[in-house]
Amino acid sequence: MKNTGPLNGVRVVEFAQAMAIPMCGMLLGDFGAEVVKVEPPVGDQVRYLFRRGHSDSPYFVAINRNKRSICLDLGRDEAREIVAALVREADVVLVSVKPTDVPRYGIDEATLRAVCGDIIYLANPPLGPRGPQGHEGGYDVLVQGMSGLSFITARADNDVPMNIRPAYNDVGTGMLAALGVVAALRHRDLTGEGQRVETSLLATALLFGQTIVGRFPEVTGDSVERFHEELAAMRQAGGSFEDERRLYRDRLAGGEGVLRFYFRHYRTADGMVSVGALSDALFDRFHAITGLPDPRREPEYKMGTPGFEHAIERAETLFRSKTTAHWLEQLREGGLPCARYNLPTEVLDDPQVVANEYAVELDHETVGRHQVPGPPVRFDRTPTSARTSAPTLDRDTDTVLAELGFPATRIRGWRDAGVIGRRR
Repeated sequence: MKNTGPLNGVRVVEFAQAMAIPMCGMLLGDFGAEVVKVEPPVGDQVRYLFRRGHSDSPYFVAINRNKRSICLDLGRDEAREIVAALVREADVVLVSVKPTDVPRYGIDEATLRAVCGDIIYLANPPLGPRGPQGHEGGYDVLVQGMSGLSFITARADNDVPMNIRPAYNDVGTGMLAALGVVAALRHRDLTGEGQRVETSLLATALLFGQTIVGRFPEVTGDSVERFHEELAAMRQAGGSFEDERRLYRDRLAGGEGVLRFYFRHYRTADGMVSVGALSDALFDRFHAITGLPDPRREPEYKMGTPGFEHAIERAETLFRSKTTAHWLEQLREGGLPCARYNLPTEVLDDPQVVANEYAVELDHETVGRHQVPGPPVRFDRTPTSARTSAPTLDRDTDTVLAELGFPATRIRGWRDAGVIGRRR
């Protein structure tokens, strides 16, 4: 497929594993950039995550399209020459490895900027570069816990909140990183200056939690202190995780009644339907369609009373009495935002997904024909595209090095010495 994206001609080198920054590389590739993924001799760890048989993991294939793969042992002194050659020809370098490994591998900003002064250097220390954990690696599950997001969104199993899938802080970080790179490219176009762009999983998680972890003491008064006092007493008495979450909901969260009645998923006779009402006008439409009592106008059903709990039960019983198709028709006719609740196995067949061509089909050497969500951003003059599936490990090493000007004899020598190539 022809490359028509707005970043056509931009060259990116990716030193990254796992999900966050590889997601950034994929998005830049969707935008037309040429992305070379540098992998260790055993490959990106995600190649083997949840895989089936001997193929690359679908998890890896899903987030590494539009890239070329080279295998390079960054721990070898001989690798420095190859890294320098890659960076010298690049516009952007994406770095996301354990912070303590960055200088050891010679891929720190100072080293690479000495090779290419106007390089855009994307760094992603998972928990931020400073502080007691600035030197540590990090995963989505850690920042789910650190940021407070897990307390709000996780389901409990045996009284413990479970890790949330998909890894939304990873995905969000990849998106923000791509945005940062594009902004830095714009700055370089205007000034000729490269710069450091920095993201972290923790900063992304805090952004997602913007409306729940912010502090507004003039609004909340001493309610936070009272919550923690009650929480301490509850824990001492052996309260459960769900008890703690209900206490937070009742004392601090606000809007819970709206979320339990008007802005939620309802089970139907044959599945579920999602309903979204967040204004008085939409509340009116909800009641006109369903005939359910209105807590705003009928005191016996006021939010926070036993009557309100009864109204919720009536709503749940009503939605269960008819099919999803019935409710989608009724809600749409009444002008209320709604959608079919899909299982993951049903998403790519949803008529809205199909009509907008939000999924793409690609061929992979080991996974075969597969379907995944396509580029999420579109341009009418410089279309984004999913041109190639994820590369197999070491597929492009010799080709890329030859393009950099290294003779075949040196490439064979490096391969024989284990500097390049996969380690079987």
